[in-house]
Amino acid sequence: MSESVGERPKKKSVVFVCTGNTCRSPMAEFMFKQYLKDKKLQSDYTVSSAGLYAVRGDVMNPNAEKALDFLGVKYTKERKAKVFTVQMSVDADLVVGMTARHADECGEGGNITSFEELGAPVPDPYGAPLQEYIDCAVRMRSMFDAVLDRLDGVSRV
Repeated sequence: MSESVGERPKKKSVVFVCTGNTCRSPMAEFMFKQYLKDKKLQSDYTVSSAGLYAVRGDVMNPNAEKALDFLGVKYTKERKAKVFTVQMSVDADLVVGMTARHADECGEGGNITSFEELGAPVPDPYGAPLQEYIDCAVRMRSMFDAVLDRLDGVSRV
């Protein structure tokens, strides 16, 4: 399908998925938004996150917030957890699970991958000391070029 003259291309979308949507996936969401902003690409993409077993309305873990603060990443304090739905995998250009298990539970499709597939799984820091949250965030951030490459490999609808 071709675009009309003057019509903007559809924004590509990525959804980061973890278990509860209070630690890893929201950190990935806010860090990837910052990554895109730094590359002056934020207007070309939408970024969100969800959890396979999230409790709707839960807030981000305080250590996840502290890790983002430590890394200088802006985030929304009022952010609430969202439950992953099959519709999200249908609508998203790319779904990125923290581990292969997360990706498997997101369904089947060429638009589903994991950090594990892109380089290394991202273990759950829940309940761990702050340094493990920071390490987790740094690990995810190190794979953002691969996430962007995968997104750019998706054809626009």
